[in-house]
Amino acid sequence: MNNKGQALVEFILILPVFIMILFVIIDFGMIFNKKSNLESISNDAVLIYKENKSLVEIQELYKDIQIELVNVNDYTKLVFKDKVNIVTPGMNKVFGDPYVITIERVIPYA
Repeated sequence: MNNKGQALVEFILILPVFIMILFVIIDFGMIFNKKSNLESISNDAVLIYKENKSLVEIQELYKDIQIELVNVNDYTKLVFKDKVNIVTPGMNKVFGDPYVITIERVIPYA
């Protein structure tokens, strides 16, 4: 009895699931990578802001990232936003396409 046809059918049934899992792993990797980069940029931007540089000067350094300054009574908050395009079909319904990463840094008044 020849089982080669059965193995081919099972492979064809399982292949889309493996491809979907692969794309989801790629999407999560891109999101975590972008978030890590944004965390690093936010730390650098806070140090630059503490040197009495303006928000415009910080935005000139990081043109691809949306940076907002929020002044509250006791502190200043810098908000950094960046977008990641989702590759996996169907995941854009879950995460939204593009997926927006937001990092906030609070700077207390001295």
